[in-house]
Amino acid sequence: MYSNLKKGLFLVTFSGAVMLLPVTAEAKDAKEGALPSIGIEAVLDSCNSSGKEIDIEEYLVPTKKGEYLDMAFADVETFLYIRKEPTTESEWVGKLYPDDAARIMGPVGEWTKVQSGNVTGYVYSKYITVGRKAEEKAQKIVKKKQKKGNKKKEAKNPEKEEVLEDLEQIFEYAESKEEEEARLVKEAEEARRKEEEEQRKAEEEAKEKAGSGQAVVDYACQFIGNPYVWGGTSLTKGADCSGFVQSVYKHFGVSLPRTSSQMRGAGRGVSYSDAIPGDVICYNGHVGIYMGDGQIVNAINSRKGIGVLSATYTSIVTVRRIL
Repeated sequence: MYSNLKKGLFLVTFSGAVMLLPVTAEAKDAKEGALPSIGIEAVLDSCNSSGKEIDIEEYLVPTKKGEYLDMAFADVETFLYIRKEPTTESEWVGKLYPDDAARIMGPVGEWTKVQSGNVTGYVYSKYITVGRKAEEKAQKIVKKKQKKGNKKKEAKNPEKEEVLEDLEQIFEYAESKEEEEARLVKEAEEARRKEEEEQRKAEEEAKEKAGSGQAVVDYACQFIGNPYVWGGTSLTKGADCSGFVQSVYKHFGVSLPRTSSQMRGAGRGVSYSDAIPGDVICYNGHVGIYMGDGQIVNAINSRKGIGVLSATYTSIVTVRRIL
């Protein structure tokens, strides 16, 4: 009789607990927290007849919410638009990049309202991770950041373990349209400064190499007065304009194309105002080596042979820095 009374009290108490539970559960939580469809009485009868002890927690809807269950993560390869309204026609107000985090602000349907960083709006739910998977992902990120932080801390103070006080700071969040515009302006400015710095360094290197360029000029000038021969490459027996330049640079271990038009792509281009001795100046159908002081040494023609001309005797197509 005592046994029956104890069992009756247990059923009454347990039934009361069940009646106090919420009547609905979200689909994501149904497998872990919802009551079995066959009814709690059938579960109790089955367990009583089998002698199995009942773990009531298996049949109660969890009341303690996971710390990160209201989080979502972008599941994309490039980025996901956050839109002002739940439609693809709506203006976008921000972007979630891969694994960026957000807070869920409303029901998870076809579209989900989220808040991430300084952006609040709607994302297409197909491209976000939510629920238990989002919580697991968040926990992994936290552990990874804590582990990484502790390793850095150990290098400075091995006896003290670092604790991440503000866990929210370890997640990456959305970038608003205004933030993106500001970032792009900043990146463009940085790119411009980098280009200017590279140009400055190139000019300094060119000045340092001017001595080498002068050596090229000095060598080329040894052959002034020698004959011009169309198609020739001999500095003594005769060369045409491109053959002359090619042979001079060959002496310094530099291989150049054979024709004047092909030489327009050799080395790198510089402006005539920045030309230094040794630069190759290309014209329409002609080429020569800049000597400095507005002059070139070149194989002029069959009448004049190898000699000196004004660097601006005709229109310049391009100036090439070879060394």
